[in-house]
Amino acid sequence: MAFARDKFWMFGVKAHQDDCWLLPDMRGTTGPAPYGCRSRITPAEGAFILDTPNILMIQCDGVPAPFSKDAYGYMESFCAMDRVLWGSCGSGGFRAGNEEKFVCRLAEEYPNLVGVFMDDITSPFHHIEDEEERKLRCAQMVAEVKENLKAAPRPMDIYITWYWHEDPHPDLLKYVDGFSFWTWNSDDLPKLKERFESVEEKYKGKKVLLGIYMYDFYNRKPVPNELMELQCNYALELLKEGRIDGMIFEANSVMGARLPSEYWLREWVDKVKYTEVPD
Repeated sequence: MAFARDKFWMFGVKAHQDDCWLLPDMRGTTGPAPYGCRSRITPAEGAFILDTPNILMIQCDGVPAPFSKDAYGYMESFCAMDRVLWGSCGSGGFRAGNEEKFVCRLAEEYPNLVGVFMDDITSPFHHIEDEEERKLRCAQMVAEVKENLKAAPRPMDIYITWYWHEDPHPDLLKYVDGFSFWTWNSDDLPKLKERFESVEEKYKGKKVLLGIYMYDFYNRKPVPNELMELQCNYALELLKEGRIDGMIFEANSVMGARLPSEYWLREWVDKVKYTEVPD
């Protein structure tokens, strides 16, 4: 057996990445943050606050760039983490092209690096009208990443963000080790059980992580506490039943801004983190 805490992940991005969403003006140019302050929390600090031992590091706007001192500095800050997944594409699907080379180099130095995470992987192909062609191109991109990771000193897992409403191309299932699912609009959280059960069978044999938003970017507000309770308790139920492999808390970049949803999540994590779950 393991503890629920062992299955918790922090979705990590650079500090201040989402300040523009916390401000009254979406461009972040006027007015104070409505919840008291901008977020200055780093990925490692977010993981510490939520006592979460695993972390994803996702590039945003190319930061941190592969092989940069900044990137190594982030990895150093994860020295106490159990498991790290490094982004092989950035938020929005952006790829610099040498991410896997950097991951292979990191894996030589940091034994807690276990793989890569690919966020928003369909975004680069939205311009393709044919749905099957989009899915095929997406699968081909992941296949390229998998091939590049063969240079690592040990096997590296590939996790991706996927979408409730889309069926994966068959090739994608061959190349991916884990899938993450998210509810972007918190108004849709009452559909979470229905949505999960509709996709559960398709991903048998794969690791599935359920994404937990603290901030509703669609409606520009904190996720209401009653919906935080709904999504977190349902995810915990799935963990206890061995139907998912973990939960991802999104993100350090909205923490420390006095969101009621963060305060609720801190208390919830503290209450449930030593719940026994299957390994």
